[in-house]
Parts: sequence; C-alpha cells; structure tokens
Amino acid sequence: MSPAPPPAIIRGYDVLISAGHEGRPASCARFPQHRCNLGARGERTWNPIVANEATRVLRAHGLRVIRLPADFAGVYAVKIAVFIHFDGAVPPCSSTASVGYPLRADSRVAASWKRLYGRYFPFGFRPDNFTGNLRRYYAFKQVRAKVGAYVLELGEITCPAQRAWLAPRLRWSGDLIAYWIARLIDRGHVPLPANVLVRVRRGSSR
Repeated sequence: MSPAPPPAIIRGYDVLISAGHEGRPASCARFPQHRCNLGARGERTWNPIVANEATRVLRAHGLRVIRLPADFAGVYAVKIAVFIHFDGAVPPCSSTASVGYPLRADSRVAASWKRLYGRYFPFGFRPDNFTGNLRRYYAFKQVRAKVGAYVLELGEITCPAQRAWLAPRLRWSGDLIAYWIARLIDRGHVPLPANVLVRVRRGSSR
C-alpha cells in the first residue's frame, strides 16, 4: 500500500490567526488526533474576541488574514501564524503570560513580543516554551510560516488580579497583536493603539 500523499499547501494569505479552544467541544469528534482541551474557564469566550479584533485591524490595513478556530484542516503557507490563548493554573496566580514556538530561531521574534507587551502587562512572563503544550503545540504542524508560528499566552485567566487587568483590554490586546504582526512582516502600517500609551500600575484594573 503506497503512503498517503503529503497534504496540499494552502497559499494566498499573509497571516494565520487562530483562537485557542474555539469551536470545542463540537469540533473534537472531527479531529480525534487533537486532544479535546477546552481551556481554562472563560478562555473560549475571550480568545475569539482578541483574535477577531486582530483580524479586523489587519484586514482593514490590507493584509490577507485567514482566521481559524482551534481545530482546522489543511496546511497553510503564511508569513506568520499566531495562536491566541490565556493560561489557567492550579493554584491560581502561579502562572502569567508566555510564548511558545517550535524553533529555537524563533526566540528573537518572541522576545520582540515580550518587549512590546511587557511595557504594559504588569505581571511578567514565564520562560518561553515552559510547557510541552507550548513547545509542541499541535497546530505548528499545520503551518509553514516564514517569520514563525507563535502561541501567545496573554496572561493567567484564573488569577483574579490578572483577570481584572485583562478583562477590559481584550480588544486592545488584539490591536496590539495586529500592530506587532504588521511591523514584523513590514506590511499595512498598523498604528500603535492609542490607549497603550498610558502605563497602568501593577494590579490596576482601570
């Protein structure tokens, strides 16, 4: 029996944006090869808000974006792929923001996100790829990304202080991600969101 042919590569997009856990559990039966992880409580609501806003901004500035849920078919050739998440932890407040990526060379791009987001997010970062789920994120196999593929954990949704800071900033986070992506691939001239110019105090929920 001959081996299955390699999957066709889907082209024509600059950016792939996926909202983690979105579409589950309904999609789990269609993708049994993926672990049916439903994420931390509230994450399936928050992730699409951020992903939709980043997509909206990038498209408004002329970039070609494929917006996908957690589970999707096909392999995409893009300039950059970003997978939006929030962390959950036991006990609460034992985690924070983090970044995952498949290749060591991607650490420089990850560092650029941490420098940008870290100017405003007051709770710090865990080490890159500090869990197996970050290092070996299942959807990395479904992208061929010139600038890399990144899981952005935007903070710990199960930590009351972080949740209070994050909740009013979901669309702002999408705007910031769009700005970062456009600068990385030198497309679209997306502006820095206006309200990130005011730094907030640690623990503030303003």
